[in-house]
Amino acid sequence: MKKHILRFLNGLWVHPLRLILIILTHLLYRPKVYYESGKSPRGRVKKPSVITCNHLRGSDGAVISAIFSHKRIHPLAAKRWYNTWYMYPFMRAGYAIPIERGGTAWIRASVEELERGDSILIFPEGMSVPGPEIRPFKPGFLLLARAAGVPVVPLYMEGCYNRPFLKRLRIVVGTPYYPTFPPEGEVMTRAHYDAECKVLFDKTIALRTLLGEKRRGRKDKHEKT
Repeated sequence: MKKHILRFLNGLWVHPLRLILIILTHLLYRPKVYYESGKSPRGRVKKPSVITCNHLRGSDGAVISAIFSHKRIHPLAAKRWYNTWYMYPFMRAGYAIPIERGGTAWIRASVEELERGDSILIFPEGMSVPGPEIRPFKPGFLLLARAAGVPVVPLYMEGCYNRPFLKRLRIVVGTPYYPTFPPEGEVMTRAHYDAECKVLFDKTIALRTLLGEKRRGRKDKHEKT
């Protein structure tokens, strides 16, 4: 009973702040979302899934959660950001789950949200890298996908946070897929982790290429008109 009361009280300030976050995100950054395939695109982020994306800034999680506001997405955020006074309200408004290096509590919390029907957003690079460069991926997304039996949905994001109103954020949503795992009872080897990380990395690179093609296509069309 006490837990439900606390959740209700928290919602009194979290939900209004989330609405403000959604409005500001769309107003400042005018996000444009593309899809790798045109087949029922909105459904790709409605089902419980592990969503991955390249990492540009510390606020990526809250921004992506606001862009796809029709689905509750819980981004994983470094605990140091979660506990910072000026970032904490935005982390809560973005439904973030704190992650501490070397800890496992984030895995349990993430699996609980997946089983509840929500999605988890994780940044496989493990650190923010402004610009088009993508660093090698870490296997955290595999742990969640295997534990909850959900698909992985790769994203690629491009844009500049320091140029609001001028530079749009653009996101490409990839096709959901299920990673391959060893038979039940067998442990995953380092080679298997590396192979699956490369699969996701290659899919993300393909989305970056696709975004470039779409932008060039729009530019050529604009020049012709």
